[in-house]
Amino acid sequence: MAVMEAAYCRTTGSEFHTTLREFDADPDIDGLLVLATPDDAFTPAAVDETLRRLSTPVFGGLFPKVIYDGAVRADGAVVAGLDVEPTVEPITTTDEPLEADADGDDETAFVFVDAYADAGDQFVQQLFNTYGVEYTYIGGGAGTFDGDRRHCLFTPEGLVGDAAVVAMVAAESTIGVEHGWTDIGGPFEITAADGRRLETLDGQPAYDRYAAIIDAETDRTVTTETFAEIATSHPFGISRLGAERIVRDPFAVDDDGSLQCFGDLPEGEFVHILQGDPETLVAAADRAHAAASEGAHTDSAMVTFDCLSRAQYLDADFDRELAALSQTANTIGALTIGEIANDGRGHLEYYNKTAVVGAIDGL
Repeated sequence: MAVMEAAYCRTTGSEFHTTLREFDADPDIDGLLVLATPDDAFTPAAVDETLRRLSTPVFGGLFPKVIYDGAVRADGAVVAGLDVEPTVEPITTTDEPLEADADGDDETAFVFVDAYADAGDQFVQQLFNTYGVEYTYIGGGAGTFDGDRRHCLFTPEGLVGDAAVVAMVAAESTIGVEHGWTDIGGPFEITAADGRRLETLDGQPAYDRYAAIIDAETDRTVTTETFAEIATSHPFGISRLGAERIVRDPFAVDDDGSLQCFGDLPEGEFVHILQGDPETLVAAADRAHAAASEGAHTDSAMVTFDCLSRAQYLDADFDRELAALSQTANTIGALTIGEIANDGRGHLEYYNKTAVVGAIDGL
């Protein structure tokens, strides 16, 4: 099996378009994965014509930062050539079920979701309802961290937004998923929620309950001015029987005391308040890499998706986490707004603040 061929290019001028065309012309490349950072070079008007003219199926997304050659880059694109042809399917609605028409040999599905799509979690659920545990899934949430709504997903028909895109390939894979956050309080019942909007915890306004827990369990005081900073280091964790908690990142307070989060928080579920420590987070990233590497072929391609808010929390320590995620040469990836993965056995999840590493055979 061939190692995935990848290149990094700038988005200025024609360099990105030229790189795509060069990869497209290579007879040994049957699919194109594009991980890029958002800027004015990536609008439908700027790239759709190039994407539509490619003879090679293309998929991917725009992310706050990308990973290439052991470094995080904030202005450019990673273009990777696959030596297996992907089946690329945009998901633009949650009202109609997907048709399970993928190749029977497909084993791995790359999944990218517009992180600000109102139905982001439903896209992921729709995908799992169609294909179940038939696949190993890996991917993440695309877009800008400042909440700018834009077309952020690459497809053969051009850039799309408010959607998801899945690319299924005939390649075995192993996945490592770890977060390293620990409990400081809970469990607390989600007594009212609407998708990603957490309204009440234990019957109290979510902001009030959250602030009281932080005040009681830490030396910090939550106010509307300090909320964003404190929330970065104290996310929610949804309880899962026999598995790590599913981290949910609160990022804004509504006037009625509700909290906006990246990812759904279903009513009736129980959550804990979590805290981080650089040592436990870096150790978790190392475990994710080890889990993906275990049993993988020596020529497997390594792809990693790590949460941008996790990197922001780690700050100067993120270099250590990046080194843990990039132990294998030629690792590529992105800093995402939520991570998408399973382990080939359990339920597909849309995570926050989590490190995901995949060893993909035959790319």
